[in-house]
Amino acid sequence: MNEYQLWTTMNLGLMANAVYQAGVFFLLWVAFRAANQMRAEDASVLNKSLVSLFSLGIIFNGLTVGAILFSLLEGTAYGFEQVESLSAGAQNFVDVYGTGEPNGAQNIFTANPINTGWWAVVTIMLFGRIWTKN
Repeated sequence: MNEYQLWTTMNLGLMANAVYQAGVFFLLWVAFRAANQMRAEDASVLNKSLVSLFSLGIIFNGLTVGAILFSLLEGTAYGFEQVESLSAGAQNFVDVYGTGEPNGAQNIFTANPINTGWWAVVTIMLFGRIWTKN
């Protein structure tokens, strides 16, 4: 592959990742609506458990999207390393995202610590809303 093909492939991956992330954020909004409803109705344990499982699925997907994004960026940097001559922008990209073969099977919790922290806060907010009293 040449540099142009790598940039194009990365951009297509970024667009797909953004669409999936938008879907995750929509489902996250649904989860917060459901959590508010559980609190307002003083719902049963079964309903709270179902909303909790739904929320955990969304959180898992959000962590996965973040790990895929990081893998995409690392994979592109690795691809740039294989090209003989790079532009200054591509070389800067390699410098930022590292060198070496990408780890395709990254742990979703360690791929991007900022993403993990953000989803931890979301988890606390959701479960606090579902399981605490007014």
